[in-house]
Amino acid sequence: MKSRAALAFVAVGILWGSAWIPNSVLLRNMPSMRAGALRFAIAAASVGLVALVLRLRRGAALAISRSTFRAALILGATGLALPYALTAWAAGQVSSGTVAVLFAFMPLAALLLSRDASGSIPGLVVGIGGVAFLVANGISVSAGQVGGIALITCSVVLGALSLNYAKAHLRRPDLLVSVAIQFAFAAVLLGVFSAATERSHPAFWTREALVSLLVLGIVVSGLTLPIVYWLLFGLRSWQVAALQWTATFVAVAESAWLLRARPSLEMWAGAALVAGATLWLLRPNATHPEAVTLQITNHLSRTPAASESEVRSK
Repeated sequence: MKSRAALAFVAVGILWGSAWIPNSVLLRNMPSMRAGALRFAIAAASVGLVALVLRLRRGAALAISRSTFRAALILGATGLALPYALTAWAAGQVSSGTVAVLFAFMPLAALLLSRDASGSIPGLVVGIGGVAFLVANGISVSAGQVGGIALITCSVVLGALSLNYAKAHLRRPDLLVSVAIQFAFAAVLLGVFSAATERSHPAFWTREALVSLLVLGIVVSGLTLPIVYWLLFGLRSWQVAALQWTATFVAVAESAWLLRARPSLEMWAGAALVAGATLWLLRPNATHPEAVTLQITNHLSRTPAASESEVRSK
């Protein structure tokens, strides 16, 4: 992994891991679907403005192909709106530690949903275990959480699918335009969800809420999603999905620092496992690992073919 990509990976992990601070402020002041719709609308406007300026400076045409537009709509729904809505609907039903562990499975889900049969599965399992150690104090499972766990699981699977889809369909020249369309479509969908379920819920426009909304829209969403897609051009979908581990690591570290809590032995072990698994997954010779495609035939004497296959996913 090149140094520039490594810096981008760390930067996204820090921003995602720190998002719980402005997000908690925002959700104290307005309903979750409305907050998400506004957040993505701001992200769409900021990314769209940058894309417009860059295209005008290059003298490029403003039109995009139908395939790019279609892919952007699919990603806006499966990668942004639906995962956000499912997670918001599960809020309060599932413990925070359980949510973190479920999202830690996204790299493994992305790998299993891709066409790779990779030797990276042990490293992915170690990373999941590291997250479980990190948030061990917040993990609880009960019958009352089953519905919320199902919603979070659907969100994780959608996130993995969208990474695989983006890997296959996104192209560099149209990246920012595609991202702007994705955010705009996600904002529309969440706006519809909000209109259907949150009409009686008031919003309080405090200064803190407005600042949090701008930070989430412009920085946490608008800045990081193009970087995530840029990372996909050089990494595999399940490697990029390991950002979930980094984000959890950062969130736990910030929480412990703000609360002045002494990390437990389990947290230290989890931090070591997450850091080690992430570094191992992103090691230079893991970017294009040799993957074996298993072929089932009815000719027992035929030797299965082995080939290197490129991940085609978000």
